Amino acid sequence: MIDEPELKPGETLVSTLRHGLTELNRDKRVGGRLDVPLLEAGRQQARQAQLRFGGTPLDVVISSPLQRAVETAVIVTGWPAERILIDPLCLERSFGEMDGLTREQVEARFPEIRYLQIDHIGYSLNPPGGESFEALRARAQHFFDQLLAQHQGKRILVSSHQNFLQQLHGLILGRNPFDSLRTDLLNLELNQFHLALDGALIRSHRHVLVPDAAKHASF
Repeated sequence: MIDEPELKPGETLVSTLRHGLTELNRDKRVGGRLDVPLLEAGRQQARQAQLRFGGTPLDVVISSPLQRAVETAVIVTGWPAERILIDPLCLERSFGEMDGLTREQVEARFPEIRYLQIDHIGYSLNPPGGESFEALRARAQHFFDQLLAQHQGKRILVSSHQNFLQQLHGLILGRNPFDSLRTDLLNLELNQFHLALDGALIRSHRHVLVPDAAKHASF
């Protein structure tokens, strides 16, 4: 069980969880909206995470519609799928025609794509038919506003994806869309945000539930 803060009336605890390993992560292919399941290794990661997270109190579990996020939420929380709220606002970023491709394939087919390189990760700025970071941030803001409007004062878990969660975390922490990309998220990484009555951040905490997740680094 994860140690959690006591909530005063109106305070909210938002926990976010990135899904477990998929073939897309493993093969360094753009995931986006492709709906692939967890690999067995990803399920094992989720079971390992459940050993640490199990028993942690929750009032609401929300997931992206993609099966890798739903399956992760079910395993880690122990909640049945029918209890989990599915919200397309927390889908992964749309990469349009880049979905399913390696970076080498993307650069060969779409030489016009520009990248923002942060350490070892290249973030595409203009994916053909995809979503800009500004649009993704606006969607994250809509999701966050809706979250507080519907579930304020509760303990909430959101099971989602790297690029979406970077932007959700960024707006909570007061970082702009591009500065938000400087914090990479591992598979099965748990981040918790203790929010005041007005939605302001009181404190945050990061938990790496699967220590060896870093061997499948982002790209």
